[in-house]
Amino acid sequence: MLLWKVASIMEYAPHASIWFPPAGLTFSAILLLGLRAIPAIAFCCMAATFWEDATYGTQLPWQQLLETGALFTLAHISAYAIGASLLKLLISRRDAHQLPSLLLAFTIIGPASALLAGYLTQTALIISGMLPDSPSGHQLWLPLWVGDLLGILVLTPLLIGVLRRIYPRYGVWVSELGLRQLPGSGWEFLLKLATTLLLMVVVMLLTASLQSKEMAFAIFFLCIPQMWIVYTETPLRSGISIALMSFATALLVKYLALHDDALVFQFSISVLAASTYFGLLIPVLASSNSRLREMTRKDSLTRAYSRQHFFQAELEIQRARYYQQPISLIVFDIDFFKQINDRFGHTVGDLALISLAELATTQLRQADMLGRFGGDEFMLLLPGSGQIDATTTAERLRLALPNLRVEGLTSQITGSFGVTEIAAEDTVNSAFEKADVLLLEAKRLGRNLVLGTITATE
Repeated sequence: MLLWKVASIMEYAPHASIWFPPAGLTFSAILLLGLRAIPAIAFCCMAATFWEDATYGTQLPWQQLLETGALFTLAHISAYAIGASLLKLLISRRDAHQLPSLLLAFTIIGPASALLAGYLTQTALIISGMLPDSPSGHQLWLPLWVGDLLGILVLTPLLIGVLRRIYPRYGVWVSELGLRQLPGSGWEFLLKLATTLLLMVVVMLLTASLQSKEMAFAIFFLCIPQMWIVYTETPLRSGISIALMSFATALLVKYLALHDDALVFQFSISVLAASTYFGLLIPVLASSNSRLREMTRKDSLTRAYSRQHFFQAELEIQRARYYQQPISLIVFDIDFFKQINDRFGHTVGDLALISLAELATTQLRQADMLGRFGGDEFMLLLPGSGQIDATTTAERLRLALPNLRVEGLTSQITGSFGVTEIAAEDTVNSAFEKADVLLLEAKRLGRNLVLGTITATE
């Protein structure tokens, strides 16, 4: 009812407001709470009908007001229930990585719901006798649609956040969208907000004083400071800024008598809102891309380089050859690792792999690379190390392994190693095959062994 009062303040024609916030609340409430939100919304629709009658002093019979209220309630709720239900269905089938498609769906379904609400509301008012059944009455759907459209585009995300704070049990999917960002200085946000609002006021005052329709289109330049806020502030603050800008714009249209330019300002708010939501995708997509790159580069369990990334290390080999430096490869694994899994469980086996990776990392220089081939098999690429230095490194690791302490594991860990210096004609793949053969031979000879080979050049 408070939002309804706000809308009536910004009314520029009977039943037509510059901006209609109750539409955003209805859409948000049904989207988040479902059917349980409808009774309260229906009560407010009925109460608002009597409120409108008192405001305009129409003194209609209470029976006609009840009929009008019932028809309006049905029109308002059914339109937004259809749209919110469809969007909720799409949300249930998607995850955080498909946030762009969900925002696109919102910017299509939201306006379509508002259009349906505008047409149904017009029909309800004509049937109840509140509007004449004439060409003028049949043209009300357009201002109704634009006002509702702004209410949905501007307020829905912000109101979902507010409602979720009131009803934390609902809308778990909101926290899964990836819109997380730490807030910066509050004073800096207020400065950005004040700058944006000042520019908006200047444009609208110039439009009113110069009586220039062309000047009204300068309002679209507010996309620039609004994007400044979007890219540097949290999603919540971005939502607050677009809501305040929309409210201020609607009030200025009302009190500066810019009714002839109302449509320009209304669509400018729509553009700003849509730009805001799609602008929010940039940090989300950047974060998602960063996580995907990290997933392809690093093994999720041990944080060693993944097999795919490790085998792309040809550049390291080329660099070693260019500077005429040796480069070696060590392939190693845990002895009887299957027995550890079978006897102590896979959780203990995972802890053993993590401990082994951490131990190997402590033995590495900055240029060395640790990779996990799969299972319990690891690889070490050692630029600047020849066969002898690499064998020494492997031996040092072999001697340190029994000292590892793994929670839940009562037996000592040992490992087998195959070491080879990468020859001039070798690739990472061919060097791996050589070291892997040496590893298998070390296991065949009794395990807990480092086995290497001297290249022809050495």
